[in-house]
Amino acid sequence: MFYLIGLGLEIDSITLESKNIIEKCSKVYLETYTVDFHYSIDKLEQSIGKKIEKLNREKVESESFLRDAKKEDIALLVFGSPLDATTHISLILKCKKDKIRYRVIHNASVFDAITETGLQLYKFGKTTSMPKFQKNFEPSSFLEVVKDNQSIKAHSLILTDIGLDCKNALIQLEKAMNEKSIKIDKIILCSKAGTDESKIYYDTIKYLIKKEIKMPFCIIIPSELHFVELEALEQLKEK
Repeated sequence: MFYLIGLGLEIDSITLESKNIIEKCSKVYLETYTVDFHYSIDKLEQSIGKKIEKLNREKVESESFLRDAKKEDIALLVFGSPLDATTHISLILKCKKDKIRYRVIHNASVFDAITETGLQLYKFGKTTSMPKFQKNFEPSSFLEVVKDNQSIKAHSLILTDIGLDCKNALIQLEKAMNEKSIKIDKIILCSKAGTDESKIYYDTIKYLIKKEIKMPFCIIIPSELHFVELEALEQLKEK
């Protein structure tokens, strides 16, 4: 059987059910290309009591490792909740096609953790991703999603490419806003959401760019705030 297991947001967030499943698996893989892990993989191995084989995007998307699930129990561990990354549903479809038994073990993800800001989850629009700018390639199309969300008074969650730190992400955001002629007063930054080091920042880009924001982080562009959302933000934000 193939087990697709969510790790949650902290090293100790993995469920007891997941640990019991992993114990009986002959092979345990870890998807490593969708997030910057903020804890040691060695410590994760100690926590689950198993050796982990890391899989990059190419290996996961090749789906070749699934062949072993026809004759033995294997697990793929994914940071957060396992189906939040859209590519992972293809693994389930592959199992269906090849008649491989499977189970999905869900866990908490960034989509759960952002509610700690006080913003109401049902008021969020489409999620978008900010790529890491390269020489002669500085795409600002992710802001089109923000504009669409703002047109219906919906908040926007922006995730960032792996390896992009907060300061550079804010520099990129400011560049993209200038290019698209978008004005945003204050943004929200969530640092290490869902962990005991979680911090919420709510201020202008010029102010936040001077702060040391720990990874992983995400950016929220708020739309029209309900008075309860605004009150929560003002009380929960870091000074």
